[in-house]
This record gives sequence, C-alpha cells and structure tokens, in this order.
Amino acid sequence: MAKTAMVTGASGGIGLEFAERLAKQGYQVTLVARGEAKLKEHVARLGAGHRFIAADLSVAADWKRVAEDVRASKYDLLVNNAGVGVYGAFADGPVEPTMAMMRLNMDSLVELSHAFLQVAKKGDALLNVASTLALLSFPGAATYCATKAFVTAFSEGLWFENKPRGIYVAALLPGVTKTNFHEAAGGGAENVPPEGITQTSAQVVDVAMGALESRSSPTVLTSFTNKAMVFFSTRMIPRKTMVNIMGGQSPVKPQAQLKA
Repeated sequence: MAKTAMVTGASGGIGLEFAERLAKQGYQVTLVARGEAKLKEHVARLGAGHRFIAADLSVAADWKRVAEDVRASKYDLLVNNAGVGVYGAFADGPVEPTMAMMRLNMDSLVELSHAFLQVAKKGDALLNVASTLALLSFPGAATYCATKAFVTAFSEGLWFENKPRGIYVAALLPGVTKTNFHEAAGGGAENVPPEGITQTSAQVVDVAMGALESRSSPTVLTSFTNKAMVFFSTRMIPRKTMVNIMGGQSPVKPQAQLKA
C-alpha cells in the first residue's frame, strides 16, 4: 500500500513543495490550508489518490476537525508547516493578530502532533517546521520568534520521548526562504532580506527529505549559512550584542517614547 502524508500550510511555498515532493515519491498526500480554490488546483495537478482539507488552523474548531482526520487516517508522515509571522512593535496596535498567530503556530501544531503520535507506529515521522529565528531573536517579530522557539523545544522533547517507539520527530529550521512570508508579515520592498542568505523552498525541502531519510537529529537547520550564523550569534558573542545586531536588521525600528 502507498504511504500517506498530511502537509499543513500546503497552498504554496515550503508546504506545497513538500506536497509535490512527497507525491513524486509515491505518497498519497492530504493538503491542508485555508484556500479551497488553490487546494483544488493543486490536488488536481498532483493526480489521483491525493486529497485536501480546507481549514483555518488558527481556529480551534478547524484544527480539531483536522486532528480527527489525523487520528482516523493514521498517516505515515505529518508535516506541520502551517504558520504565519507578524512584523511590528509588540505594544503597537491590537493584540488579536498576535494571539491568532500563537494559536496557529503553537496551539494547532500541538493538537495535531498529539493526534498523530497517539496513533503513530514504528517507522512513522513527525516534522514540525520552526525557523532559524527560534535560536536567535528578532526585535519587531518578538512573538513570532517565541512561537518558533516553542516549536523547536517541543519537537526536541518529542524526539527523545518517541525514539523507543521507532517514531522520528524533528524540528525543521529554515532561514530566509523565497516565499511570500516577508510580505505577508508586513515587510516592504525596502527591507527584503539579502539574496545571499536566501534559499528556495526546494532547497529547504531537499534538506528536510534527507533528514527524514537519515532520522539522525531532532533539530535540522537547512543550510551551512544558517548553521554558521547561529554558531556565531549564540557561541561567539554576548546575547545582548546579538539582540542589538538583529534589531538593527529589523524592519521595525524602535521609537523614542516622550515622557510627560
């Protein structure tokens, strides 16, 4: 029988690349995202045996519906890729977009991971997409970094817990990737990350597929540049210095507050 996989956040970018790659490897893939029209197009292009679930994973009723499908379908692989970022000084503007991001990036991922691991068998794998920023700090995206730090630590713990079961769990930590993340998070053309540190979705998924094959590490950084940046920023300089450097690269600049 063909292996089965679910990929969330599969309407574009890294998620769609995962879905296409897995389909080529013979998996029957279930794509999950909000946009039903795009999902229909992708599934039709992938061919017979693939399906989709339209769901907003920042909404509890939707992620619980998807979790029920995970329990019932007993996938061989779950890729928790759905996520979003929000640029902006934390105290500016309403808090609800931040809370919605936390629900999507953490709450839904936890429930889907729980549903998967409850029915997983030896040989299955769970891949949670985090970010290189999980290991750093990026003022102007403070809560986003915190959500990805949670995903990373959570996945590392699950890796150890599930080793005796023969189930592989890992956090995938891409760096800057050519997707619509920057624009969707509120970034502009004037502060696009440098091309020299940017990967394509295909390059990220190449590394991820290799990790799923080797099953050797709970934490997967996707390029030598990312590894070098993390090593330098966390081992070679004080953390305060790292935060100041990262803050200087942020699209959100601090504003002096006038005291009455």
